[in-house]
Amino acid sequence: MATEILTLIGDDATIEKVEFGTEQIGDGIKTFDTLAGGTGKGKGEWLITAKAATSSIFGDLKVGELFPADGTEIPAVGDKAKLITATPFLDATSWSASFSAKEVETTRLINTVNTYRKGKADAEGQVKGIFTLGVTGEAGGLLNQFVKIVKKDSTTVTVSEISSAPIYIRGVIRNTDKSGEVLAFLFAQIELYGVNLGAESGNKQEYTSKFRFVSDPVYYERTI
Repeated sequence: MATEILTLIGDDATIEKVEFGTEQIGDGIKTFDTLAGGTGKGKGEWLITAKAATSSIFGDLKVGELFPADGTEIPAVGDKAKLITATPFLDATSWSASFSAKEVETTRLINTVNTYRKGKADAEGQVKGIFTLGVTGEAGGLLNQFVKIVKKDSTTVTVSEISSAPIYIRGVIRNTDKSGEVLAFLFAQIELYGVNLGAESGNKQEYTSKFRFVSDPVYYERTI
């Protein structure tokens, strides 16, 4: 369990795009390090794609969630997972995610004050950044989620159609790679619902983009 106690500031955070490696299949013998190609290479988060019927290394975690691995664990026969790679949004300046629950009124005649129960939660998020050439307008980047990208380099014209690839993010609350410190983040699949671009004389060219969660977000902590 994490024992580090630290009050966090904005500079501790980042937001990252998550991609997945080749699915690895447990055989009850090989460690995550071995499956990933060598000592230390299996340390990190693995996306669970299947669980063994019995004795799964993933325990109570569900398919679609992340398993924080040290690399030395041995996945059981039937366990399957993909090692994640997280790449920072190099043009981002901030991100946020807000959660709220519906208030369902349950007042009856016998009640003297209104009574309520909590309904399902709703959530949305936002990414802010500075339009950065070589980042924001790249294939698969934020702008490419809404518009086609055309680039001319020397004699080559490259066309990137509007991207429809699934987007997974790691909203990092505390970013660290130091041994003994705690990495903390929110992981989920998201859908972007707009991007605002523009410029004003004397100011940086900022963008904002709203997102919603496609899957249930999960908060993770892992001691490095």
